[in-house]
Amino acid sequence: MTSKQQGISLIEVLMTFLLIGVGALGLIKWQAYMEREADYAINSINALRVAENQLERFHTRGASGALSTIPIVHFDSIATGSNTVGAYRVRWNVSAPTVSASLKTIVITSSWQDRMGRTKSIQLETKITRYSEFDE
Repeated sequence: MTSKQQGISLIEVLMTFLLIGVGALGLIKWQAYMEREADYAINSINALRVAENQLERFHTRGASGALSTIPIVHFDSIATGSNTVGAYRVRWNVSAPTVSASLKTIVITSSWQDRMGRTKSIQLETKITRYSEFDE
């Protein structure tokens, strides 16, 4: 019994190249997705750090001005504002005092431009009271 098959046909070779090409395109797309997500993770961590630093400035009001080199932020001076730190734009919105004028709500938004030019942001919200935990 003899076999008539003497090699690989052109169609088999083309199908193999097609499968390899589709697989390679899938890997390239996956790599681009992973780079985009890694970029977002790095930027969101940095934006969170910038927003937390601004939040900490509002919390310095409990420190003693006589004992600290940190500028003290007084409750009445906490107002809506914005700042730019590197590539990050930080905005804070302070609501009018509530509960007998002793409680303010602060929403801090830190935003940046991604590599596609779209604006991304993270947001923190807190409440600050007029009364310090350090007062007697």
